[in-house]
Amino acid sequence: MVAYPRDPIFLLDSEERYHPLAAESVEAVPAELIGKDEKPAGPVLLDSLPADGGRMNFPPNPEEAEKRLRPKFGGVGYRRKVKGGGLTWLQYWLWYLYNPKKIFVAGVHEGDWEFVQVGYVGKTPVCMTLSQHRSGGARMWWNVEQRDGRPLVYVARDSHANYFRPVHGVTEWEDDGDGEGEVLDGIEWRDFGKWATWPGMWGNSTGEGRSPDSPGSQGDRWKAPHRYHSKAKLQL
Repeated sequence: MVAYPRDPIFLLDSEERYHPLAAESVEAVPAELIGKDEKPAGPVLLDSLPADGGRMNFPPNPEEAEKRLRPKFGGVGYRRKVKGGGLTWLQYWLWYLYNPKKIFVAGVHEGDWEFVQVGYVGKTPVCMTLSQHRSGGARMWWNVEQRDGRPLVYVARDSHANYFRPVHGVTEWEDDGDGEGEVLDGIEWRDFGKWATWPGMWGNSTGEGRSPDSPGSQGDRWKAPHRYHSKAKLQL
């Protein structure tokens, strides 16, 4: 997919261990499919995921797997254009193999889908939304930090929540993201496959540290980007 002049630049924390990967990385881990009947159903194959859902189960030692997979599957994200609330939204989704962020005794989970979006009127950007745990952050475009016209996104270490500025010990989530790690300014933005709307979980973690649903099963984030933006916290 061709680059847009305002594709975001992601600034990782200096101690970040995980990088975004192509979705196909789940096949190479390899992940095992757990069916709705709670029985193993063979390896995960993105082109033949079961219509009734289920979940992916990754082997132990995800950090070792991520390092092994990064040379082949790293530097890839997914972009889509969608209408909502009178605006055109460009969404940018990133897949991480693991979320090691622990909040008290919960939070760690297999798999992590995060995204940011920019709302346009015609060809003019007017606002931006960033995913942050169960909620999100929002700014008007003229308040967004930019580099050569491209918005800067600070990625929190381990949780991969996205912020408009460097953060340290953010209230409630205690996120840290100094923006002094790797600069992801050349991500290959691909189209989503049919797997984007699979009604299953990208990971085997349940409870408070639940693995994420497919992007297309994440409610307003996918179906109503304008509502997601309106519910996000305005961050100055």
